[in-house]
Amino acid sequence: MSNLVYAAATSLSNSKPMDKYVQYTNSLMGRDKLFRFGQYLARLLVYLLGRRTASHGKSSSLVEWLETFRKVQTTLTTTRKVMRTGKFVDFARQSVKALTERGVDEVGRLLSAVHKAGMCIFMAADTLGVLGNTLGLVRLRNAQSVTRWGQRAWVAALVAQAAGAAYKLHNVGLRQADLQRVRKHVEKTDRLGSRECAVEEQMLAQQRVAANKQLVQGVLDLAIPVKNLGLVDLNEGMVALAGTVTSVMGMRDAMSKASAGAAAKAK
Repeated sequence: MSNLVYAAATSLSNSKPMDKYVQYTNSLMGRDKLFRFGQYLARLLVYLLGRRTASHGKSSSLVEWLETFRKVQTTLTTTRKVMRTGKFVDFARQSVKALTERGVDEVGRLLSAVHKAGMCIFMAADTLGVLGNTLGLVRLRNAQSVTRWGQRAWVAALVAQAAGAAYKLHNVGLRQADLQRVRKHVEKTDRLGSRECAVEEQMLAQQRVAANKQLVQGVLDLAIPVKNLGLVDLNEGMVALAGTVTSVMGMRDAMSKASAGAAAKAK
């Protein structure tokens, strides 16, 4: 019996799913995206259970589940804020780097820098909130004002992200149109040129997919701060669903980066 248990445990620990899980959870980004998914999924379930309670009346089980998911949402929200305390320094550095990035035109650099600067201010406000409201290490005269400034900066960052993605799509579309015209001329006479065009087309297709994903994430995430600021009267369920969807997208990105990092180390 002990041999069977040992064999099963060994097989499980060496399995690919276990390797993927370890790679993912070893990454701070991976854990943050996982917690974010739990946070917004719990928020969505709170909304759905609240509607069910309102239409069918309160029951002990529904109230218990409602309180459980509220606690999950609150705990994960606080946990994520603590985890990214001080992250604003990294975004400040990224903003400066974006302004001097090579191979990107002025518009692209400016939008990238605005996105990073907005996230820097948002994260700085979050850090102040953790130090003041959560840990009580700093006295904030107007904590609500700090939070609102952070949310406004998040709105600016997401607008810049979406605008940057739309700008990339525009440039990719122009380049693809030029490439199609070039390929028509070289397709029959220059095989090497045709292959080079095919390689660039594949690269542009990948850039289009990445830009589309960035645009969708930016637009969906924008629902969260505009709801918090009261700029748009959005349904709570829509906001929670938007956060859940972008969390899944972020988890997939984190998994890809974790796998790429593990593969690089293996080499």
